[in-house]
Amino acid sequence: MRYLKSLSAIVAALAAAAVLAGAALATSGSAGASAAASRQYATHHPVTALVETPAPGEKVKSGFSFNVELDANNARGNRLLSGYKTMFVDPTGPDGNPNPAFHPGASTVAPGLVVTLSTTPRIPGTPLVGPRTNLAGVFQINSVTRADGFINTWNDWQVTSPGFFGTHTSATLKVYAVRGKAPDAVPRGGLTPISNVVKQTFHIGS
Repeated sequence: MRYLKSLSAIVAALAAAAVLAGAALATSGSAGASAAASRQYATHHPVTALVETPAPGEKVKSGFSFNVELDANNARGNRLLSGYKTMFVDPTGPDGNPNPAFHPGASTVAPGLVVTLSTTPRIPGTPLVGPRTNLAGVFQINSVTRADGFINTWNDWQVTSPGFFGTHTSATLKVYAVRGKAPDAVPRGGLTPISNVVKQTFHIGS
């Protein structure tokens, strides 16, 4: 019971204000342009990872957003991303209780996505194990498009819990994809990516 209360508190802290999912889904035209650009520099990977926001060196408030993208570069990339789904993962379920699909750990709709943040806290007895925590499971807006025959996935998380990831500090975001289902936390020995690894630092303000 104590674990469930702690987990519920964390989910509540990570949950975003309600947003219209449709407004944030990328159009197939922009998907095509982004995918074409990504294939120009990452053709040796079956999948390319991109981070739209935050930008490298950007200064954000303690409430901010993550927007990441995975692009298939070839037929193998399409196969690797074939299990990704378009879905709005509401932090609150239809019964008014926390949605079990919204939680720190691997995503149920973007199974191979790995997103870690250097300032993620460690809270004993919960899925938050510090910077090794995979945060893909708390991305609410998830879409899959196809352009020029290639799959593109888009995942967005509105972080509206001021100070949860620190204030007046630099944070390093790392985004990549792995084959199959990603773990809830990156093991100390690391993982084998099927994409490039995006690693960029930004600054969290007040």
